[in-house]
Amino acid sequence: MSGQDALDAVSMVVSPDWIEKVPTHQPAWLFFLLFILLGIFAWIRIYYGSILMQTLQASVNFQVATRIFMDNSLLQKQLDNFLYIFYFLSTGFLLYVAETRFRLFPYGMTGVKLLPFNLLLLTGLFFARILLVNLAGLLFNKMRIFREYLYNAYIFNKLLGVTLLPLLLFVLYTTGVIGKVFQWATIMAVFVILIMRLARGIIFSFRKDISIFYMFLYLCALEIVPLVLLYKWLEGIL
Repeated sequence: MSGQDALDAVSMVVSPDWIEKVPTHQPAWLFFLLFILLGIFAWIRIYYGSILMQTLQASVNFQVATRIFMDNSLLQKQLDNFLYIFYFLSTGFLLYVAETRFRLFPYGMTGVKLLPFNLLLLTGLFFARILLVNLAGLLFNKMRIFREYLYNAYIFNKLLGVTLLPLLLFVLYTTGVIGKVFQWATIMAVFVILIMRLARGIIFSFRKDISIFYMFLYLCALEIVPLVLLYKWLEGIL
């Protein structure tokens, strides 16, 4: 099952042209916002401690992910909300960098206006997926299975947000060979997380005995069709 929420970011940054373009300067608000986010993440690391490590461990351990979903503790919900915010902001920053360097300005928006637009787009996709998954759960009378799948899938959104945050700081403020290394590292990080998400979807399907028929319907209704519609929409405004 593909990572729809991050795929639009990847499609903009994988071009070799992006690797060759080196920023001459960056707005001051970018640095301050990224620095504040890194500070907040450091506070989260101290306050939540083992819960944070357990959440990240869930991306490589299916049993841990299942246990977290079943426990559904208040602290875990709080941490998940923080990590989702990091996902929106980190991926929004990645889109901002790609849009700026490719000079792709949706609806003519430039500069600081691009980040709120990206955040709204990502948030819309995020909650649209939740809505569609819940509708599918009702339709097939498998609400719990679909919600657990969604939780497993969104583990990788949280992982992406945490991974991108420090990388983006280096992407924005390094040049030359070092800058290219971090740019490629960012691209590779996104691809690896997408592959991990795909693998988790396959593992989840086998562990929960989901039929091939349901898998096909899910891929068509909740992954492929929305992605095609999103591509057509972006193609029309860029």
